[in-house]
Amino acid sequence: MYFNSVGVPECPNWTGFSLIMPAVSVGNIGQLTCDLLINTLKLTKMGCFSDQSLQPLCGNDAFHSTGIAAGKLVTSAEVFESQEKKIVVIQQRAALVQGRAGEFRRKLIEWIKEKGFSRVILITSCFAYEKTDAIIQSNTCRYLMTPSLEAKKDEFVSNLLKYPQLEKKPAEEGLELPRQPDDIPEAARDIRLSGGGIAKKLFIDCCKEDVPMAVLLLFCAEGDNTPHAMMMASFTNALLHLIPEPTKLPAGTPPWKAMWRPPASWTMLFGGPVDPTIY
Repeated sequence: MYFNSVGVPECPNWTGFSLIMPAVSVGNIGQLTCDLLINTLKLTKMGCFSDQSLQPLCGNDAFHSTGIAAGKLVTSAEVFESQEKKIVVIQQRAALVQGRAGEFRRKLIEWIKEKGFSRVILITSCFAYEKTDAIIQSNTCRYLMTPSLEAKKDEFVSNLLKYPQLEKKPAEEGLELPRQPDDIPEAARDIRLSGGGIAKKLFIDCCKEDVPMAVLLLFCAEGDNTPHAMMMASFTNALLHLIPEPTKLPAGTPPWKAMWRPPASWTMLFGGPVDPTIY
């Protein structure tokens, strides 16, 4: 995987930083959440990834706020940073090439180790029909973490432990499911991430490679998931303390709605208005 820097030193020092990245999943929660983090925190673009495992993509600047962007383009996977907050955010806009997901995961883990990140936060989502009764009756956000992250016992882990962990779902009696390989770590056994993209396999890989990773997820369906993305951004913020929560809000306004600034690209999530002349 080749990292192409844009107008910055060839090898930025991200030792000790937190890496936040999406998994392309149902409802695009991870990507929408990264949009909010990048736009609200005004992160600096550091470069992009170029790799055969990523489908090629090119488009207009997603974060320009004053009209037509001045020749800035976005690509399949870009990297942003904040030296102040000590975070790096990957925004992945394109799906992986069929049959190359394993190659992408392997190269990604190599890059993560090379850069020396203190933790990786993978944001994903699962199909709403996978909710259990416990999830329906409580906060829909859940997490997983690798043993190497749990062993750190730092402030991030302490904050994470305040929230419910994803419940394991072993095969029901009489229901035949594919047998789990013997080499799957205990932390990754009996977890179901339907619709979560590469999240499950990347989590298993990180368990095996001793990469400190947390998977943050919620349950949703396809459609307008911008409110879910704001909830997930607030969940991430509660763990990392990136921005202060508002103290004075109009009655009935949830805090997450006032905290985050959607990028200009969100105005076209569902295309432009219908042309009245067709009627």
